[in-house]
Amino acid sequence: MSYAGMRSMGKSENISLKRCFGKRAAPRMQQGKNAHRLLIWTEQLGQSVIPFNDAQTESMANLLPLLLCGEQSAQLVFNQEIARLSANSINQVTGANSHQLVLSLMEVESDECRHDIALQSVAEQLPEIDSVRKVQRLAKRFYSSLSRVDDYSQHFVRIAILDTCVTQIMQAFEQSHLGINHPFSQLCGLIKKDEAKHVYISRHHAIELGASHADFHQQQAFITQNLFQLLTSQGSAFEHMGICLDSLQQKLEEKWQ
Repeated sequence: MSYAGMRSMGKSENISLKRCFGKRAAPRMQQGKNAHRLLIWTEQLGQSVIPFNDAQTESMANLLPLLLCGEQSAQLVFNQEIARLSANSINQVTGANSHQLVLSLMEVESDECRHDIALQSVAEQLPEIDSVRKVQRLAKRFYSSLSRVDDYSQHFVRIAILDTCVTQIMQAFEQSHLGINHPFSQLCGLIKKDEAKHVYISRHHAIELGASHADFHQQQAFITQNLFQLLTSQGSAFEHMGICLDSLQQKLEEKWQ
């Protein structure tokens, strides 16, 4: 199987995409029913051939680098925040149980790690596109921009908003042309459940760090516009999968109002 601008590869010639952020790691926590479901998916469906037709294969080869960069960025963000709080800054979080807070952040980090592993198992079945480095550069530029804020509370305001967007994106994949019973659709459904939980944890953490409701309102347009500028770089791939980015962005903007 070969495509213009793509390197042909079969299941026996699997490669791993170069990581956007951090080193590959194993989840530190294995708690919850969804974590168990993701483990089963990865062990069973992730180790078998996932059915994509030729057009879907090409589209997914363009989209997986974007999704993987997001999961890897999230792992790094939560890993760094856990380290910061565990070291000497836990007293900056007022009104929160420090031990429970760190456990909650570790749970998110572990979820993102599981997402990374599962999505990587899909990527390994796809041909590598020649433009993968360009796609990753665009993604890294966006995710790195999230940390360019004055304080930690604003960073987690942005993370909470981004996770809200990701929840909607995963739902769009779940309801795409693949069909709800397709293995990748099922994976996106599992990721969606985790991301909805992450919205609550990130939002709560941002507020504990001093963020106000006005802070969330001020950042919503920035995150949505810049995220969808990134996604639009692969607009044709989303369209081929049955995902309308314009409708998705409008849905989110209406949600913010």
